[in-house]
Amino acid sequence: MTAPDAHPLDLLRQQARHTDPRDVQRDLNARPIPTLAPGTWGAGAEDTLRGATGMERKMQMEMRIGLEGHLHDLPLRRTAPLADMTLPELLTEHAEGRRTLLRVLDRLLTVGETHDLHAWTLGEEVPPAVYVLALRGRLARLDDLIAAQRLTLSP
Repeated sequence: MTAPDAHPLDLLRQQARHTDPRDVQRDLNARPIPTLAPGTWGAGAEDTLRGATGMERKMQMEMRIGLEGHLHDLPLRRTAPLADMTLPELLTEHAEGRRTLLRVLDRLLTVGETHDLHAWTLGEEVPPAVYVLALRGRLARLDDLIAAQRLTLSP
């Protein structure tokens, strides 16, 4: 049993002992990118997408730093500033960024199988098995923020 005030990383470390990181990765790859479906967006959608896309860019860099020396064939995707992007541009950028993030995650898990790698999350360096669990929660929260900006119109 875990103490109620346990640090979130302690909980993730405990969970990592019983979770296959590749199962978590498959779950992340199977999720639809929430911004691709057509629909009507709320007034805060652009700001939400800017924040979510920026956070996902940061997550990619967390993994890339841990992969130093193992990035030879994994290109760095050129990105543009988010501040001036329109909603359609932000939707496209978020989708492309998510696909790239999942490619970097695959590399982290693959290289992590044979090398002692760590990525930075929640204030500490952690092994890939813990990182992917933290990433799953972080992406779920971002997806929920984006989904909250989708408007459901009554017939």
